[in-house]
Amino acid sequence: MPKQPFTHKAKKQQPEQDRKPKRRTGKPAGTRNNVTPKKAEQLAKAPRDPRLGSKKAVPLVVEKSEAQPKAKYFSPAAELKSIEQDTRLDALMDRLDAGDKLSAEEQRYVDSKLARHQELCQLMGINPEAEQDDDDDLLDKFEKINLDQFKK
Repeated sequence: MPKQPFTHKAKKQQPEQDRKPKRRTGKPAGTRNNVTPKKAEQLAKAPRDPRLGSKKAVPLVVEKSEAQPKAKYFSPAAELKSIEQDTRLDALMDRLDAGDKLSAEEQRYVDSKLARHQELCQLMGINPEAEQDDDDDLLDKFEKINLDQFKK
């Protein structure tokens, strides 16, 4: 009997009941790309906070507030110390010493702070000019020292 050429149909066809079940080892194909984490599913189901994602318009330019609250001090010494440590006042005073001109608002700020500083000094009995004179006197004394008298 001549052999029939091998074809796909030549195999025995078994009914589905007689076949062995396929072994399923490993994970199904494509799970790497379509797995959704459980936390993401839980977050999607969670009720959303209505405060998030407000539709209210946000102003891009900050408008100046006209009434700025003044700092309250418990003692004149604390207020005097804050004026002396004011960085804006120091910067503006340095600009004045350098000969720069200040704007009207900056000049008002400097004048008000200096006037308040003078009031507080009078209230506390401090004479700032006397302290500067003492420093100048010490410098003059140091410069006038004759070093020849210390040589042996």
